[in-house]
Amino acid sequence: MFQIDNIREMFFSWEGRLNRKPYILRCLALGLILTVVYILLMVIAFTTAAAQVGNGIPTMGAFSATYILYLPFIISGYLLAIRRLHDLDLSAFFILLSFVPVVSFFFALYLIFKKGTEGPNAYGPDPLSTDPEMPVFSTSVIHTTNSTEIDAAQTDSDTSHDSGVSRS
Repeated sequence: MFQIDNIREMFFSWEGRLNRKPYILRCLALGLILTVVYILLMVIAFTTAAAQVGNGIPTMGAFSATYILYLPFIISGYLLAIRRLHDLDLSAFFILLSFVPVVSFFFALYLIFKKGTEGPNAYGPDPLSTDPEMPVFSTSVIHTTNSTEIDAAQTDSDTSHDSGVSRS
């Protein structure tokens, strides 16, 4: 269930912010998966059509299935763009620019190349910031934790020697 929730969060969420690199990588992943699905459906459609010459119903079914399977990819693409707009501190309303023929090309370039707002904005914290409140897992944090545990263990052993009671 974790992996499905992770995919849902990555591709089908409109909340939060998405910086440039994950946006580009996720769009490329969508495009690659969509291309593979399209090729498989077209192979099925044309092999079915070749087997049943004169009857176009199976071919039309495969083409219809293609458009039905496009729907989650289209929705995911728009949701990714909305999260990218959130990183730019813009409303999801600006997604309507993608429907204007010439403007949509420049809008896509804007989403790819424009750096997101630094720091938190109305849509959430900066995905690139290192918040001092959040623990950063590095050797220094692990070393600090281990040395604190060692100091606490030494303090416990010192007090156990003083009281004459051994702790195990």
